[in-house]
Amino acid sequence: MPEDPLLPPPAQAPGLEDLHAGLHDVLRLIEIEHALLRGRLESLKADSEGARLLEGVMVLGAVLQQRMAGLLQICREIGRL
Repeated sequence: MPEDPLLPPPAQAPGLEDLHAGLHDVLRLIEIEHALLRGRLESLKADSEGARLLEGVMVLGAVLQQRMAGLLQICREIGRL
């Protein structure tokens, strides 16, 4: 149902902007970690156990990025950020 443009915007939940900013910071840290891991992976032998382990950690990091992006989107929708 579309919102009435004549009504005032709904009040934001206290701390929602802080939550959004914190989630954004965590997402950025995950992105930095992912870039560092990618650089380290390039220096390892492709078939080594360390390379496989690092690839697994990077996959987990990508899943975390997706989840964090979803949480950020929920904050944006709730708080109209």
